[in-house]
Amino acid sequence: MKRAVIDTHALVWYLAKPKRVGKRAMALLRDAERGKARVLVPSPVLVELALLGERGRKILGVAEALAALAQSEGLVLAPFGLAEARESSLLSAIADPFDPMMVATARAAECPLLSGDQAITETGLVPVVWDE
Repeated sequence: MKRAVIDTHALVWYLAKPKRVGKRAMALLRDAERGKARVLVPSPVLVELALLGERGRKILGVAEALAALAQSEGLVLAPFGLAEARESSLLSAIADPFDPMMVATARAAECPLLSGDQAITETGLVPVVWDE
């Protein structure tokens, strides 16, 4: 079964603004909807959504994200444990504080990251699935 990890902005766009999601990423998300793929949602995504909401940038709240996870067999919450924390601490080349967590989760799960973030793509630290 195909698997991928999804970045915060990709999840937000998928659930709230799907036309912004890249074609290859959307194809994998559609496969997840049909039970043909698993998309792992790193638990730090929920923290980032909460912080964005506190800063007035709420497009998708934590409650909406959790509801989407509860309704989908293909979207699965991925824990962020010690292995991911160690990996994340080694990724100082990435400026955004949450991006290393997404990359570390993808690397630990040995699967690509669904992300339109060019800064992540340019690091080459993890395979990225997107396409405009």
